Amino acid sequence: MSGLSHDIAAMVANHAAGDEDGFYAVALDVAHRELTEGRRNAASEIREAIEHARGEAVELQTVEEDDLGVDIDSDLAEFIQVSRPDAKFDELTISFELIERVRHVLEEHEHAALLRDFGFTPAHRLLMEGPAGTGKTATAEVIASQMGIPLVTVYLDNLLNVYSAEEDVPSLREVFDRLARRRAVYLFDVFDTIGDDTSSGMIRRVFKAFLLFVEVLGKGSLAIAATNRRGVLDRSMFRHFDTVLNFSLPTPTEAMRIIRSELGDRAPAPVMNEVDIYEQYFGGLSQAELTIAARSAAKAAVMRSEAIVTQDDLIYALTNRGAFLLDDE
Repeated sequence: MSGLSHDIAAMVANHAAGDEDGFYAVALDVAHRELTEGRRNAASEIREAIEHARGEAVELQTVEEDDLGVDIDSDLAEFIQVSRPDAKFDELTISFELIERVRHVLEEHEHAALLRDFGFTPAHRLLMEGPAGTGKTATAEVIASQMGIPLVTVYLDNLLNVYSAEEDVPSLREVFDRLARRRAVYLFDVFDTIGDDTSSGMIRRVFKAFLLFVEVLGKGSLAIAATNRRGVLDRSMFRHFDTVLNFSLPTPTEAMRIIRSELGDRAPAPVMNEVDIYEQYFGGLSQAELTIAARSAAKAAVMRSEAIVTQDDLIYALTNRGAFLLDDE
């Protein structure tokens, strides 16, 4: 039975039993769902009908006012973070090709009603894989911002530290059920924690709980699994995702674009073969590392009371970040 037919059946049963409060409670649930799925006119019509019948004001809770079923002061705050990012595409430092693929996902959600009329659903199960610092979280923030809904980040490694025993799996499913009722972008970070092809039986059951969560996810929501370790994922898991987005370290040309974008007016004047000059210092640096290096170079110029970053500033900053990565290995 679909959600709507189930609600109608419940309303009829309540009406037949003379349960007026139950009847209006179901009607309010329908109004809330219409609102969270973006159909504000329908939600308002239902609310006005209830107010007229009951002779009292009814307040519908919007997504902005909803805490997504998560008490941020509870133990859940250790592994679930709810935010409402204000991020734009021009802030991303990923490749243009990847940006276009993300835009395509968003376009599917913009045309969700049309797609459903023809028996299709928008891509709502994404896998983001690539090295740390290559823009996965930033991309999830842009997706949530563009869709106008919250970003709920679930830190799977911390979650499994809390729900680590076999008997905890039902409680974990309960957490997922609570989350799935709300329209949001859900980012499951460190996905390889449950996607490792050497995982134990208990972890496999957690993965099945994740799959169930994705299946019952409300319309207009989107689930993203993010990992830095594609190589450890069970190959069979890829079929569960509508889209796989591959994040990689930037090319030398992209690296130069990232640095210039971060420096803005403080960037040195362009020179011929600029990429060739810096390319040897880009090796192994992610988008995040390049951004840190650019800021470090800018601070060096500021401390000399100079407006423009020099070539030496950049080379020094890039070399330092590269040395930091070597020390971290």
